[in-house]
Amino acid sequence: MKKMKQAAVLGHPISHSKSPVLHRAAYQLLGAPISYSAIDMEPGQAAGHAAALRAGNWAGCSVTMPLKDAFVPLMDDLSARVQRLGALNTIVVRDDGTLYGENTDVDGLVQALDDFGLDQCAQAMILGSGNTALAAIEAAAEVGVRQLELVVRAASRASRAVDLAHQLGMETTVHEISGIDQALAATLNGIPLVFSTLPPRAADDWVPVIGAGSGILLDVAYDPWPSALAQAWQGTVISGIHMLVHQAVEQVRFFSAGAWQESRRADVTNAMYDSLGLARHQ
Repeated sequence: MKKMKQAAVLGHPISHSKSPVLHRAAYQLLGAPISYSAIDMEPGQAAGHAAALRAGNWAGCSVTMPLKDAFVPLMDDLSARVQRLGALNTIVVRDDGTLYGENTDVDGLVQALDDFGLDQCAQAMILGSGNTALAAIEAAAEVGVRQLELVVRAASRASRAVDLAHQLGMETTVHEISGIDQALAATLNGIPLVFSTLPPRAADDWVPVIGAGSGILLDVAYDPWPSALAQAWQGTVISGIHMLVHQAVEQVRFFSAGAWQESRRADVTNAMYDSLGLARHQ
């Protein structure tokens, strides 16, 4: 019998995380000997945990706020995606103890859109400019976006997002939410794809400006749900739970190694939805 390996989700706060439920359902289905827990951790503890990962019997870790950039310099190897984004959400502990950083948030976003029938789009809008917005920019590029509208509170804090969008070949315009007038709002509301990457409730006071869109809205916030933005939206709304499930499926692929079978991807995905009492949209 194979020795049980550890995996965990790291973040602060972390008690609300649905990752343990999702991952445990997947490992049970696959018969993978991996335990999965939630660890409350702040950036100052990242280096110590990286050392523990190298020394212990770990498969890997899921990484959430506020740690997505804190672990990047502690990795032995980074995917090209993480090198572009400067943020990871996945730490894979290799058999030799080295640490590999990946970002499966991008896969989660792309697959969530695919479940709702979108695999190509030329124009998008992203609300926010933090680490999740960077993943959304990468996802937008993967579905063919070339014109990007970036809506933020302060343009001075959006330089990383703008640089990444330009690197990926997108023509980008930055709008401060406080400066959007009625005419511009009407134009933005017609954009076919919108990612809200803002934390829970952070978009509530944006609703009067951009809350009546007619395209697809993927709101990464899922608790509480529906968000005020989702309630006001006139087009198709995708909850962040779809992104959460699909990014977790990719993490399971990395963590379960020999137990993973690509032919069972749909089974794993559906088991994760079942674990939350939700139906998959496809």
